[in-house]
Amino acid sequence: MATNKSKTTRRTGAGKLRKVFVTIALVIAVIISGGVAVITIAAVVNHTSGLRSARDEYANLRAVAADLVYGGSAVQLSELDIEMLAVNPDYVAWLRISGTDIDYPVVRAHDNERYLNTSFSGEESDAGTVFMDFRNIGNFISMAADDFVPHIILYGHLLRQGGMFSELHSFLNERFSAQNHIITLTINGEEVNFEIFDVRLTDVYDYAYFINFSEPHAFHRFADRVGAPLAATQILTLSTCTFGNNDDERLVVQAHRLFS
Repeated sequence: MATNKSKTTRRTGAGKLRKVFVTIALVIAVIISGGVAVITIAAVVNHTSGLRSARDEYANLRAVAADLVYGGSAVQLSELDIEMLAVNPDYVAWLRISGTDIDYPVVRAHDNERYLNTSFSGEESDAGTVFMDFRNIGNFISMAADDFVPHIILYGHLLRQGGMFSELHSFLNERFSAQNHIITLTINGEEVNFEIFDVRLTDVYDYAYFINFSEPHAFHRFADRVGAPLAATQILTLSTCTFGNNDDERLVVQAHRLFS
């Protein structure tokens, strides 16, 4: 009996020891897991904080622009250019879409990468800045100009928290699109209005990104292919991402210029 008790004691002791080790392992795992959770949460908080900072920056810029843009005179619009260029020499236009919060300065850099993660003031930001395709160089107003730009492309981020070009997805709703169909670009001291004619989910290979109009009638072929009205003389394309799993998928909103 003594021998059996001794064996039982050893087994029980070994079992308790194993339980201690298992408990310690679980505690360590919880601590490590908690640490990862904290790091993850911190990353989310920092990300959110960065977006909040971007929203504050654009709200301030919007407040400055409101007095200058909505005043309506050419002198005031020129003041807008001066104000924005003082902050960022890459500024080229101000974008507004009726019925939405899309109300932002637009920049153009030497490539299409610069402003993906850079705010208008030059700070690192996941919100980025609304930017014009770097290939859009020339005269945006006068069709008589030799360097007239018949197709303007603007890019902006889709953010889960909203902001930038996130509201473009609202235009997939036909009723919303019909009620809020005017896009305004304040560019080179003038307000230019565009009317939306198409909204679609597509990809980066879509003809909407075509921009070489050196050949005769190239623009007319382009306008016809994207479904623009027959009288269209200038087209504005807005592009953003989607929440799908395909990195190449895009949402594009296209509009043609209106003349008063």
